[in-house]
Amino acid sequence: MSSARHTAGDLEEYAYLWDGSETGWILYWGKIVDIPTIFNRITREILLVEDEDEWRALAEVTRSRGVSVLDGFPPEE
Repeated sequence: MSSARHTAGDLEEYAYLWDGSETGWILYWGKIVDIPTIFNRITREILLVEDEDEWRALAEVTRSRGVSVLDGFPPEE
């Protein structure tokens, strides 16, 4: 696990998650890890972020920008 700290400015390359330029992104709370999975309910893709600190920061920024957080896996659209 990295000890680097990430700010919202560091994560702007992921702005498509919350700015509407790519639709369908949500945060999904599973039962295995304490960080939500970043999931596109339209394409059924998961965004993999290898660095746990970056993943945690990205999930928090994404949530704070208004992306939906679900506690159940979304059905196919």
